[in-house]
Amino acid sequence: MNSLVQQLTDCEAAARKTDVPEEAVELISGVVDAASAILEYRASLPAAEAQTIMPDDKVRRCCQIVCDAANEVDKLGLSTITKLDKKTKKAAGMVDKLYSYSQADRQELLILNVENHHTAAIKWWEKKAWRSERQRSACAATASLSSGTPVMREAERCALRLRAGSVLSVRIWLVRERIGLARAKIELRASRFEPDLKELLVGRNGVVQLMASAAQEALRALSLAKGIMDDGKTLNAHDCAVVEKIMERLSDFGLALHEVHTKLSHTYPDAGLPLKLFERIVDDAWITAHDAMHLLNLQSPPSAIMAPQAQAGAAMPARAGAAIPADTAGTAAVSEGTTARRKGKSKHKSAARAGTSAAGQPSTPVAANAGTVPAAKVLARSDQVASTQVRAQEVAASSSGAGSTIGGAALSMEVLTERLKRLDELLQFDLAGQQSVVSQVRQMKPEEAGKVVDDVAQYLRAQAIEMQTCLAGLQGRNVRLLLTSTQLPKVHERTDQLKGLLNMVLGQANALNEGKAGITTDCMKTYAFPAQKYLEHLCNADELMPPEAPVALRGEPGKLFEMKLQPKMLVNGAMPSPMWVHIHTSRPVMARNLEGLADSEFTACHVKSNEQRGYNREREEADARSGREKVIIHRGKLTPAFCKSLLTSGLGRQPRHSRAELPSAQAA
Repeated sequence: MNSLVQQLTDCEAAARKTDVPEEAVELISGVVDAASAILEYRASLPAAEAQTIMPDDKVRRCCQIVCDAANEVDKLGLSTITKLDKKTKKAAGMVDKLYSYSQADRQELLILNVENHHTAAIKWWEKKAWRSERQRSACAATASLSSGTPVMREAERCALRLRAGSVLSVRIWLVRERIGLARAKIELRASRFEPDLKELLVGRNGVVQLMASAAQEALRALSLAKGIMDDGKTLNAHDCAVVEKIMERLSDFGLALHEVHTKLSHTYPDAGLPLKLFERIVDDAWITAHDAMHLLNLQSPPSAIMAPQAQAGAAMPARAGAAIPADTAGTAAVSEGTTARRKGKSKHKSAARAGTSAAGQPSTPVAANAGTVPAAKVLARSDQVASTQVRAQEVAASSSGAGSTIGGAALSMEVLTERLKRLDELLQFDLAGQQSVVSQVRQMKPEEAGKVVDDVAQYLRAQAIEMQTCLAGLQGRNVRLLLTSTQLPKVHERTDQLKGLLNMVLGQANALNEGKAGITTDCMKTYAFPAQKYLEHLCNADELMPPEAPVALRGEPGKLFEMKLQPKMLVNGAMPSPMWVHIHTSRPVMARNLEGLADSEFTACHVKSNEQRGYNREREEADARSGREKVIIHRGKLTPAFCKSLLTSGLGRQPRHSRAELPSAQAA
């Protein structure tokens, strides 16, 4: 501690000696470094020892040093980013003008100039993001102190919320700037790509549009939440909703771009695409979504958000189908050490971790929806911007779990051991079990089948997020330094296995999203209790063969008729069993005259499954007399109008079954 304090003193002295803005920025940033290191060291100590070495009043003083120094650097650097923005726009405009000439060499120089301006702006925003994170970390340290008056404590909580909002704002601008660089690398060289690749990159629904819309929507949403950068007071419902939308949008964008990156890496590995930059943008999207979760967490009452000092600033978990506990904790949620973070080398994916993801975690995404939800709920993320709710008890339990060490401020052997343990747990994820759940939905009610498919798809995406976070936490030079020569190849092998599993999980999630409509339709074809709404859907989707002509069950003219409905093939190529429509009329008629009857002349119309085609009221009565288990006969009610539409659509078709094949005349 003494050496850290001395280092802070030296940094402050050096910062006071210069009047050159560029030098002052670096030296004052050193003050932020040194003061933050003191707070981090205190946080690593047992509570009693920490209080003895550094009382609460000195913690508050150190926090003030961090915040004041970071604010001063921000003021000094404001003109820098303004100039960079102007230069970037000017250079891009010059490139556009030169496209009308054949000056390829000059164009390339100007393109590189645009990219260099973007790169400089990225470095500026990275440094600002780092300082904002240090401020948030310092404020989290004071907000967790037990001393102080109620007024003082409330002021410290306001300061923490304000700094958390600042981190979110800066991170969104960093994402936007990195996207700007990626767009420049693609758009300014688009004419050099082959047609298919060009369409994939700059087409109407291409990569550039994906990135541009994400950046624009996040910035637009940020401008709507005035309270984020106001006074640090608890956000109102509108601003909380905006922050949640930012979290949702960036989470979805991160997944989408990850999938695009994987596709481009395999299909166009040598096309000169900025694949590494895409990886960084994916990282930034998840980190920023994590910061949005953190800010939402801080809107809860103090008792719900104040973790122990070592865990100050831990993130609120999100939800994507199943509960997704936060996988990152600590106030420097994306740092792997001060030096590495400032150089922009840390690539942690601060994202959500599926609370039902691996061995030792009991619930399943289907079971999670079975019970009622307690009154205390926390608004959180869901797939495709559909807000869901997750139990507050799950949030509290998951945020303190072993996996929350990933993304902490300092990497120790203890932290690394927890990450490796989590790696082993994730490798045990039962993907086949989730596939088995989906395979069983064809026996479910169609509405329930769609819900289960959604739940499993969201759950798999949540699992993918956790795997990405785990892999990010095992990257970097610090990890390699802590591993022995014997451990390194084993860890490398296990991370490769997890990457393979991650690709399979994402692939299955995408397949479920794309195949949900087909699965639901299959359920309507095979459901044991057919109904008119299902038949209407199948008709509208052209999933029914033209109905066969009706057949009189007791001879013609008759009052009871049967018509066969044959659904088309299932997704797997199998042919489902037919369904049977039974029509009762008030007077004897010929089958060919049914479509001309008035609605009032249809006394009953219903549909049965193939299994219950021959079941009737007499069977029910016989079962009752013999004491056998009663068979419940399902008769799906049909309206006369719908029956007549079936008769019209099947007009002229001859029945495939003969009278000998007909069930008892009482079958209906």
